[in-house]
Amino acid sequence: MRQIFNEKKIDASLFLRMENLMYALLKEKNAYLEYGFQAYYDELDNKVVVSHFWDDRSAEDKAIGLKSEVYLKALGYKHYSNMKIVRKYGNELQDSPLRSFLTQLFVLLEDLRVEEKIKAARPGTKAIFARRKDVYRSYFESQYEINRIRNYQADMLFCLCYLTLTNDKYESFNNEHLEHIDLILYEAFHSRNTEDTMYTVEKIRYRLEELLSGDMINNYFGLAPLNSSAAEIEKEDRAKKLANCDMQELEDDEKKNKMEESFSTWHRENKNNETENFLRFELESGTKTNLMGNAARESEDQDQALGSVQGNSKQSTKTNFQQADAKDARASQASAGGEGQYGKFNIGAAHTFQKARKPRTDEKAAYQVIKSLVNKDVKELKKTIEKTIENKTNAHTEKFYGRLGKKFLRIYTEKQPRMFYKKGQESKELDVAFHLLIDCSGSMYNKMEETKKSVVLFHEALKSLKIPHAISGFWEDASNAKKEYKPNVIHEVITYQNSGIPSIGPEIMQLREEEDNRDGYIIRIVSEALAKRWEKHKFLLIFTDGEPSALDYNQDGILDTHEAVKLARKSGLDVIGIFIEEGEVKEETYQLMKNIYNHHFLVANHAEDLRLKIKPLLKKLLLKTIQ
Repeated sequence: MRQIFNEKKIDASLFLRMENLMYALLKEKNAYLEYGFQAYYDELDNKVVVSHFWDDRSAEDKAIGLKSEVYLKALGYKHYSNMKIVRKYGNELQDSPLRSFLTQLFVLLEDLRVEEKIKAARPGTKAIFARRKDVYRSYFESQYEINRIRNYQADMLFCLCYLTLTNDKYESFNNEHLEHIDLILYEAFHSRNTEDTMYTVEKIRYRLEELLSGDMINNYFGLAPLNSSAAEIEKEDRAKKLANCDMQELEDDEKKNKMEESFSTWHRENKNNETENFLRFELESGTKTNLMGNAARESEDQDQALGSVQGNSKQSTKTNFQQADAKDARASQASAGGEGQYGKFNIGAAHTFQKARKPRTDEKAAYQVIKSLVNKDVKELKKTIEKTIENKTNAHTEKFYGRLGKKFLRIYTEKQPRMFYKKGQESKELDVAFHLLIDCSGSMYNKMEETKKSVVLFHEALKSLKIPHAISGFWEDASNAKKEYKPNVIHEVITYQNSGIPSIGPEIMQLREEEDNRDGYIIRIVSEALAKRWEKHKFLLIFTDGEPSALDYNQDGILDTHEAVKLARKSGLDVIGIFIEEGEVKEETYQLMKNIYNHHFLVANHAEDLRLKIKPLLKKLLLKTIQ
């Protein structure tokens, strides 16, 4: 669990809206969106990056600004730019003494070109780009003054380039370097494609490399990470395009006793001999094939076959494991679910269910101490709920009309006896189920004992009202986590099946702080099971003390947990986050919980304060089910 510090937090709801817009514009299922210092489109990694430039703007400007960047990169660069030229020319500019200035100018001119394309194709985006221009003009006007004071010549010139290109009316700026290139800058308005933009920048490069004494200091715009040299791009192109355009012809299998597979790397420079089944893949020319492999190792003498396979894993049609391995099978299925089942940030994640052991004597004693502490609250809560149920039940009985009841004595004892009841009278039992998830990450080390008091209050209250519920701790095994395999544990201290047994409860004392936490993944697992239950009302409560933190999960954890909460609510669950702060509650804490749980969360100043707030929360939730 990563603690809350004074740092910027991702607005998960806004980010997911931008991500959905990116999917619609990019038309790539496997693409992804992320934050960065500059916005760009990376066609090799199939991702769009939006910049932190908009973080300190108003909520409206932030939404408009991010939307404009998604339009520019996902729609503009994907569909209106030649990314091969963009990448190749970006590499060429790295050899220039003005590489930062020229690269950013190239991006600026290309942005303005594709912006016009987008506005022509989608007139509704004009207001978005107009506001983007106003914000950037104000920004570059202030940046120009800062750079002038510091005497950053290249940075001053770049600011003037932006102001010149985005000015609605002709305005002359007094700058000796701008005078040499202003007419060339206006040629950018006539650019028809990326190549024209490149030629415009080349003309400016020819004039400025001898005039400017130094490169830019600041970075305002940028490209995707580039290859180290143009030679690497040529090597990639050569690897994709084979020299020969013929196909391998195999002789009769019966005559040559060959393997049935056709070998995709046959070529006339190194023809397979008639008895060899070994392959080499380090070839720059060869025969076309429909196989997907692009890398392999050299064969060894003891090899009998070389399998190089790419594809999607699918469930086997046969059952090849024994019943004793059922627990391991559940974990492997969770991992194999991948992006489609448990979210794109949880690929490689797996989970196992850890059953509660038999409580020790000291755990039973500790539980009795806590139980006696919360016993008064439990009794008050039970009495309130039972009284509310009784009042509601009476509202459906003792009527002047309806179905005839069995209390005939009222005919003699009352002047106007209510002898009837309403058809379809509700049951006195609450139609509700709860699941409590407790974050068992390492940062809970000084809060776990107090948190258990709140959990015991929940358990005893629900048990007294005969409400089925489950209580689970969760964590990720950080010491054994790898990129391809991230083991998670769900510690089931109380289950739905045994939650009503009088002796059950001391198992809660087995909860303790462990390692990392992958909240979004665990919420998906638990909400799946809870959504399948038959109760009308289902509540999922998550006790936590900071933002999600696990391997390859730090920044993405907020987004993934927000998405998991949203999916759980769509399945009919009420999801509530319960945050345990240490000391005075910070504004960043409220913003984090709002980003993940919207307005359905509770924040306690400390663990003791949490217990005082749990009682009214539980009362409110239970009364909600009776209405």
